[in-house]
Amino acid sequence: MVDDNIVIDKLRYINEYTNDLKQIRGMSKQQYVDDIIVQRAVERTFMNLIQSCIDLAQHIRASEGLSPSGTAKNEIESLGIAGILSPEVQEQVEEAVGFRNILAHRYGDVNHDIVYGVLHDDLYWFDQFQQEIAQWYQELE
Repeated sequence: MVDDNIVIDKLRYINEYTNDLKQIRGMSKQQYVDDIIVQRAVERTFMNLIQSCIDLAQHIRASEGLSPSGTAKNEIESLGIAGILSPEVQEQVEEAVGFRNILAHRYGDVNHDIVYGVLHDDLYWFDQFQQEIAQWYQELE
């Protein structure tokens, strides 16, 4: 059985990180590329956001006895297989896990144009993730 406190806390963190990133979206690409402090803040916030999604997925998977643990992408996949996440959200959050790995492990140089694009074009998927998890959670009660 899921721990209410974990689900609520993780959803709150996901919401806070997403909102933090939305506040940064007003700057131009050139301003972003020229400001290493903002770049680091955005990258770290993305890592925290995506890790919170993984942690929440891991907790739900383990609590609900879903497919066995594996990689971080497997944690997200298990929620899709169980019908907790839509196929679109599952796919996008799995891609985000790969993005987090690039940011966290610095595989090559981080492409700031890509990070800027994700910041402006892909936060929607984290809102969707929150909504689908919250809807599933409400249906449990």
